Amino acid sequence: MLVTAYDAGPESCGWKRKFNYVGPPVYAYGPREGEEKEIGITADGTRARKGTIAADPYYPFGTRMYVPGYGWGVVHDRGTAITGDHIDIFFRDHDDALEWGSQSLDVTIVLPP
Repeated sequence: MLVTAYDAGPESCGWKRKFNYVGPPVYAYGPREGEEKEIGITADGTRARKGTIAADPYYPFGTRMYVPGYGWGVVHDRGTAITGDHIDIFFRDHDDALEWGSQSLDVTIVLPP
Protein backbone atom coordinates (compact mmCIF):
# COMPACT_ATOMS: atom_id res chain seq x y z
CA MET A 1 0.00 0.00 0.00
CA LEU A 2 1.23 3.52 -0.75
CA VAL A 3 1.54 5.43 2.55
CA THR A 4 2.00 9.19 2.46
CA ALA A 5 1.84 11.75 5.28
CA TYR A 6 -0.05 14.95 6.02
CA ASP A 7 -0.50 17.59 8.71
CA ALA A 8 -3.22 20.17 9.41
CA GLY A 9 -1.40 22.95 7.54
CA PRO A 10 -2.43 24.60 4.28
CA GLU A 11 0.09 22.72 2.10
CA SER A 12 -1.25 19.34 3.20
CA CYS A 13 -4.95 20.09 3.53
CA GLY A 14 -5.61 22.57 0.74
CA TRP A 15 -6.82 25.62 2.65
CA LYS A 16 -5.89 29.30 2.67
CA ARG A 17 -6.90 32.46 4.49
CA LYS A 18 -9.83 34.19 2.83
CA PHE A 19 -8.33 37.68 2.42
CA ASN A 20 -4.60 37.68 1.55
CA TYR A 21 -3.35 35.65 4.51
CA VAL A 22 -5.88 37.03 7.04
CA GLY A 23 -9.46 36.15 7.82
CA PRO A 24 -11.09 32.75 8.24
CA PRO A 25 -9.56 29.68 6.58
CA VAL A 26 -11.36 28.48 3.46
CA TYR A 27 -10.93 25.57 1.06
CA ALA A 28 -8.40 26.62 -1.58
CA TYR A 29 -9.59 24.28 -4.34
CA GLY A 30 -11.92 21.42 -5.13
CA PRO A 31 -15.71 21.21 -4.94
CA ARG A 32 -15.83 23.24 -1.69
CA GLU A 33 -13.47 26.02 -2.87
CA GLY A 34 -14.13 29.27 -0.99
CA GLU A 35 -16.23 27.64 1.75
CA GLU A 36 -15.02 27.98 5.34
CA LYS A 37 -12.85 25.14 6.65
CA GLU A 38 -12.39 24.18 10.27
CA ILE A 39 -8.68 23.41 10.59
CA GLY A 40 -7.78 20.04 12.07
CA ILE A 41 -11.24 18.49 11.77
CA THR A 42 -11.49 15.25 9.79
CA ALA A 43 -14.17 14.10 7.36
CA ASP A 44 -15.99 12.20 10.12
CA GLY A 45 -15.98 15.26 12.42
CA THR A 46 -13.24 14.23 14.83
CA ARG A 47 -10.07 16.22 15.53
CA ALA A 48 -6.99 14.95 13.68
CA ARG A 49 -4.26 13.55 15.94
CA LYS A 50 -1.51 10.94 15.80
CA GLY A 51 -3.15 7.77 14.53
CA THR A 52 -5.60 9.53 12.19
CA ILE A 53 -5.64 8.00 8.72
CA ALA A 54 -7.17 9.34 5.50
CA ALA A 55 -8.26 6.55 3.16
CA ASP A 56 -10.40 5.79 0.13
CA PRO A 57 -14.15 5.46 0.92
CA TYR A 58 -13.70 1.71 0.26
CA TYR A 59 -12.32 1.65 3.83
CA PRO A 60 -15.16 2.76 6.13
CA PHE A 61 -14.58 5.16 9.00
CA GLY A 62 -13.41 3.16 11.99
CA THR A 63 -11.19 0.79 9.97
CA ARG A 64 -8.03 0.09 11.98
CA MET A 65 -4.67 -0.15 10.23
CA TYR A 66 -1.19 -1.01 11.40
CA VAL A 67 1.46 0.94 9.50
CA PRO A 68 5.05 -0.27 10.05
CA GLY A 69 7.17 2.57 11.41
CA TYR A 70 4.08 4.55 12.49
CA GLY A 71 1.92 2.19 14.54
CA TRP A 72 -1.82 1.66 14.76
CA GLY A 73 -4.24 4.18 13.33
CA VAL A 74 -7.93 4.54 12.51
CA VAL A 75 -9.58 5.83 9.34
CA HIS A 76 -11.28 9.15 10.17
CA ASP A 77 -10.53 11.19 7.06
CA ARG A 78 -10.79 11.30 3.26
CA GLY A 79 -8.87 13.18 0.60
CA THR A 80 -9.46 13.85 -3.07
CA ALA A 81 -6.05 12.39 -3.95
CA ILE A 82 -6.44 9.39 -1.61
CA THR A 83 -7.84 6.62 -3.78
CA GLY A 84 -7.44 2.86 -4.01
CA ASP A 85 -4.57 1.33 -2.05
CA HIS A 86 -3.22 4.69 -0.85
CA ILE A 87 -3.51 6.05 2.68
CA ASP A 88 -2.36 9.31 4.24
CA ILE A 89 -1.23 9.26 7.89
CA PHE A 90 -1.42 12.30 10.16
CA PHE A 91 1.53 14.03 11.79
CA ARG A 92 1.25 17.10 14.05
CA ASP A 93 4.39 18.62 12.59
CA HIS A 94 4.81 19.52 8.90
CA ASP A 95 8.53 18.61 8.95
CA ASP A 96 7.73 15.15 10.33
CA ALA A 97 5.20 14.63 7.52
CA LEU A 98 7.79 15.69 4.94
CA GLU A 99 10.38 13.38 6.52
CA TRP A 100 7.99 10.42 6.22
CA GLY A 101 7.54 11.17 2.52
CA SER A 102 5.99 8.41 0.42
CA GLN A 103 6.54 4.75 1.21
CA SER A 104 5.26 1.45 -0.13
CA LEU A 105 4.47 -0.75 2.89
CA ASP A 106 2.60 -3.88 3.92
CA VAL A 107 -0.26 -2.47 6.01
CA THR A 108 -2.40 -4.64 8.29
CA ILE A 109 -6.09 -3.79 7.90
CA VAL A 110 -8.87 -4.61 10.41
CA LEU A 111 -12.31 -3.68 9.08
CA PRO A 112 -14.95 -2.63 11.62
CA PRO A 113 -17.64 -5.20 12.48
